[in-house]
Amino acid sequence: MTSGSAGNLEALREEVRAFLGKNLPDKWGTPEYKPLEQGSPEQIALSRSFSKKLYDAGFTGFGVPAKYGGKERTPQEMAVIRSELMRRGFPLPSAGLGRLVVETLMQWGTEEQKKKFIAPIISGQVNWIEGFSEPNAGSDLAGVQCTAVKKGNEWVINGQKCWTSGWDYGEWGFLLCKSDLTAPRHRNLTFFLFDCKTPGFSRRPLRQMTGEPHAQYGELFFDDMHVPDENRVGEVGRGWYVAMTTLIAERGGGQVGAASGEAGSGMLGLGGVRSLGGVDALIDLAKTTKRFGKNAWEDTDVRKRIAQFAIENEAARAYAVRLANIIRSGGASGNEASMTKLTSTERGKRTGDFACEVIGSYSQLIRGDERAVEDGNYVYSMLFSRGTTIYMGTSEICRNILSERILGLPRGQ
Repeated sequence: MTSGSAGNLEALREEVRAFLGKNLPDKWGTPEYKPLEQGSPEQIALSRSFSKKLYDAGFTGFGVPAKYGGKERTPQEMAVIRSELMRRGFPLPSAGLGRLVVETLMQWGTEEQKKKFIAPIISGQVNWIEGFSEPNAGSDLAGVQCTAVKKGNEWVINGQKCWTSGWDYGEWGFLLCKSDLTAPRHRNLTFFLFDCKTPGFSRRPLRQMTGEPHAQYGELFFDDMHVPDENRVGEVGRGWYVAMTTLIAERGGGQVGAASGEAGSGMLGLGGVRSLGGVDALIDLAKTTKRFGKNAWEDTDVRKRIAQFAIENEAARAYAVRLANIIRSGGASGNEASMTKLTSTERGKRTGDFACEVIGSYSQLIRGDERAVEDGNYVYSMLFSRGTTIYMGTSEICRNILSERILGLPRGQ
């Protein structure tokens, strides 16, 4: 698909709109629509179904060669598709962290691995989970203690991982293990893919302060779990470098997605009706919330602060375009993605705080209380945002990367 004329692009826009009108859930985008609980079987089924329809229509799967199941679109076409998906919103993409696997395999995977794993991921049919963080190795990823011992054509995995997103519905996972007990740091690790049905693998939930009944994060346990050598990604002992590709993709929202302008790629992709952190939602909140006898929107300070969020969102959009151009030109070092991760999660935390400030004393009411504003979703977002500044590399780590590797400042002692 190479057409980029104004007429053809407008026809594509109408095609996307018609697709969304036909395939979005009933009452989508209205107050009557009740979002499904994230991670529930119903939400997973909806995401899987919608992702497949999106893929079959040619509205996703960009940035991946056609021989691996990718869809070819011009940058102009991708921009049109992305803008329409952003305008209407859509069910959160299926596949979990699979997009990170795609980008990792594109650089490090064998031809067999690419053909086996990529197409089911980009069509949203297989959910993936990540096994990086451990109880004593979170920010210090090189310190993982989960071991992998080679036995014949298999590896025997033992250890524990924690803070795993989508822990309970992952069908495949990737993990970093210590494969050499004597080699120096960063040269003693190996990267693996594993089937969650493998004997010796188990998982359990980790409860959060958000109070939600369904735990979004969990722990993974490996007790003599056997993984075939064909599921090893990259060379033995080079897992650190493979994992860095995965982390760069994670922090940047998916570089394949960024380079292609694809919506919904990576951890920072879009999903759902306008997110509660969105500027439009904040404006609606301010206009419908009374403070001191008048709408909060009438407060000049409130309008200024919402305008600041709008400015930051536009700056983030412009940076994403710039980053996509850098990636296309082959000039990306990988460190630039830390800017996306740092600014988006810190902005999300400030947005949650601001929303709770606007609703005032109602910020003490959580989901389940009939008096809670927006069913307690603003309070939930505020509480949840604390964790986002930790995952994918803490804000402190991202600041260090930017200061040392982008700005060239001396490393702190």
